[in-house]
Amino acid sequence: MSLALVVTAGAGTAVAYEVCRRYVLGKDAGLWAVAAKAWRQSWRQATLVGLLAVPVAVIGILTVSYLPTLGLAEVLIPLVVAGLFLVLLLFWCLPLTARFTNPTRRQVRNGFILGLTTPSLTFLLGIALLLGGAAVWNFMPAVFVAPGLILLWWCYLLERFFVARGFVQPEPEAAEV
Repeated sequence: MSLALVVTAGAGTAVAYEVCRRYVLGKDAGLWAVAAKAWRQSWRQATLVGLLAVPVAVIGILTVSYLPTLGLAEVLIPLVVAGLFLVLLLFWCLPLTARFTNPTRRQVRNGFILGLTTPSLTFLLGIALLLGGAAVWNFMPAVFVAPGLILLWWCYLLERFFVARGFVQPEPEAAEV
């Protein structure tokens, strides 16, 4: 059961991004129709990107396991590097797989380039993830709200970013009657 969750985590995240993107853009479509279409279009590529996150997460977990014996000073840099790679893979690369059609290697490269060349957005996302993690740690029912709020906020920022950089055309405003 848990192996299936690990394997489908990347595709599930890409589907969640696409559903949130449709909501942020105000497009009317059935939730299940959007999710099914996003799954069909990006499950292979998103699963590969999601599986790239597994060894990085294992390194992060192993690093945290050394925290009691080595101390924070010794594990802080590897922990920050593993966290940065996870953020880049999950919040830059997976949305690209849901939004654009490119080969997997190019999606990963573009995600890393975008994440590293826009440190303000990546840093802001890191702060939001830390605040969301602290909220969940201190108030467990926040696990039902915090991830969705962070994803909606991130989708909104990414759409503005993609339009501002000219990667996509802005969505036409609905004509008022």
